[in-house]
Amino acid sequence: MKGQSLFEVTIQGNVSTNSNKEMICEWRENIERSFASLPFSQIDRRKVSVHIEFWISSDRLQTRKNDLDNLVKPVLDGMIRMGIIEDDADVFHLEATKFPTSSEEEVHISVKEWN
Repeated sequence: MKGQSLFEVTIQGNVSTNSNKEMICEWRENIERSFASLPFSQIDRRKVSVHIEFWISSDRLQTRKNDLDNLVKPVLDGMIRMGIIEDDADVFHLEATKFPTSSEEEVHISVKEWN
């Protein structure tokens, strides 16, 4: 059961998990910068529900290199590194979806308390 909304954030930029190392590092840094700008501290070991929407170039979605689990990992890792959650074991509900876009790539993340 989903409870109170804790935060929502949209991160624009090339969603990268399988490119060259420089692009992957740039994507991870972009995620962490966005989390660092949120106006709160750690979620205090609450159980959370995470909803993630990846909007990825239609052309890139035609390849087999956009595994959903690989897209999710940098988001959860960024939440840990920025101190939002202590461990990804705090995530009790995870929903992730890929969508095609002809616009700039982005990821929309919504985190709610899990009751």
